[in-house]
Amino acid sequence: MKLNSDTANKLIKNYDAEITALLEAENANSTYSFSVGEEPVIPAYSFQETQDKIHGFQDKIGKLRHAVAVFNAGKFLPEYACTLDEAIGRMSRMNAEKKRLYDLLQIPEKQRSRSYGSREADIRCRNFDAAEVRAAYDKVAQDLMEIQQAINIANLTETFEVDL
Repeated sequence: MKLNSDTANKLIKNYDAEITALLEAENANSTYSFSVGEEPVIPAYSFQETQDKIHGFQDKIGKLRHAVAVFNAGKFLPEYACTLDEAIGRMSRMNAEKKRLYDLLQIPEKQRSRSYGSREADIRCRNFDAAEVRAAYDKVAQDLMEIQQAINIANLTETFEVDL
């Protein structure tokens, strides 16, 4: 089967949903109850059939995840001089940096605080140039958007084979 990374990930989600549905059905149908003197209504349930279906979906998920991992490790993004896998790791670090810069931007220039029992207020001052932090934040946000677009393009346009 020929597909792209985006489709493979959607198939994985679908197979996960199928497994969840099977487990819910198993939970509902693997036991039954009835009162003394009643004729029991036994729900349709086959342990082996459920196991086989779950294992079949798990095998497909494993093959798809492996194919995506191989694709990510082998697809080179020349504009970033790295593989797709490395770009995904880079994005993770960029997101952490963006959060750190955002947190710095939330620090006010001056802030008053008073300790319990203290008569005098303490003044806490920012010890950096907010414009520098804003410029760094804007740059990492832009770089993050661009690398995400490059990853999205590769995930949507490049195909690979998977034997399901």
